[in-house]
Amino acid sequence: MIVNKELQKDNHTQIIVVNASALRNSGALTIYCQFISYLRFYAGGHRWIIFVDPFVEQPIIDGVTYISDGNHSWKHRIAWEHGGLKKWLKQRNIIPDVIVSLQNTGSVTDFRQVIYYHQPLPFYSRKWDLFKAKERVMWLYKHIYPFFVSSTLNDKTDVVVQIPFIKRGFCEKYKFAEDRVHVFFPDVEKIEIDKIIAANLSADFVHFVYPATPLPYKEHKTLVEAVSVLRQNNPAVSGKIRIHFTVPIGGYPFLERLIADHGVSEQFVFDGVMSHERLLSLYKASQGLLFPSTIETLGLPLLEAAAFGLPIIASDSDYAHEVLHGYEGVIFAKAENYQKWADLILRICEEIPTFEPLIPKESSWGKFFELINR
Repeated sequence: MIVNKELQKDNHTQIIVVNASALRNSGALTIYCQFISYLRFYAGGHRWIIFVDPFVEQPIIDGVTYISDGNHSWKHRIAWEHGGLKKWLKQRNIIPDVIVSLQNTGSVTDFRQVIYYHQPLPFYSRKWDLFKAKERVMWLYKHIYPFFVSSTLNDKTDVVVQIPFIKRGFCEKYKFAEDRVHVFFPDVEKIEIDKIIAANLSADFVHFVYPATPLPYKEHKTLVEAVSVLRQNNPAVSGKIRIHFTVPIGGYPFLERLIADHGVSEQFVFDGVMSHERLLSLYKASQGLLFPSTIETLGLPLLEAAAFGLPIIASDSDYAHEVLHGYEGVIFAKAENYQKWADLILRICEEIPTFEPLIPKESSWGKFFELINR
């Protein structure tokens, strides 16, 4: 329990409230972990109240108090952001200098706030069917979620996004001032290639990697169709291809049926969900990354593969162009252009090229904390 007197500020101390309880897995959890790792250096003697999932990392940092919130229901989150937090602060006589949200939506408040926004679905034109189970969540994010984002914006809000495409989408969707949306590229782990042991893959085949969850917009179908084209036009080469999916057998029935219907089962390997270390070893043993996903906030595998100097075939989408700007080893193709994907895969199989690795950008988390403390 927070002791009120401990949160009374002097002339140099700020009270900063952070909403992060929805960040518990995948890329959202990465944002929280990076935030916490830099908070050690940027806490600045201020008082931080951080609402978190009870099972995430909560390191001891001077001035930081964690409040566990394990209720992940939408009903709870909406109630919290639309009055619950305001009531919680009032009951404890806490007057924050700034409220930070790491989870896309802010809070209904009169206080200054900084929102870290990382949900791209509302900014893509693709249509979703509410009545299809596989698409229902995407429909909700595209059509309903924006209401909750806009309802928590005020005239003291700053928004942080990862790439220019998301900034353009946010400003257009919410009619938000461009000078209050800040592009801060996230940290990307510096991969020490020499220390990574390559996965034990057969040298008889040309191996490609596609690390992606089984979602419609990841466009696994593109790779199946492209390999099918290759099988018809160049069966000798297609027989040597092995494309590794980070999907377990039985984890994406539609994809397995599609592969079987096209008669290309030998060309696809369902490796299942794997650790990051295992994925890095797979990159090192592979000859290329295939990334047809049409919707991403960032597309971290693009940067990871570029760090290995791998040839990359990527979706011809704004996010991919921005993330891989300056990398010579990438070629772009529309996800629906199966013939072009087949041609590009064939080119890699024939040439097995490598490229100068892409060097990660400097961390921008310092700028994020400067914005908070402005």
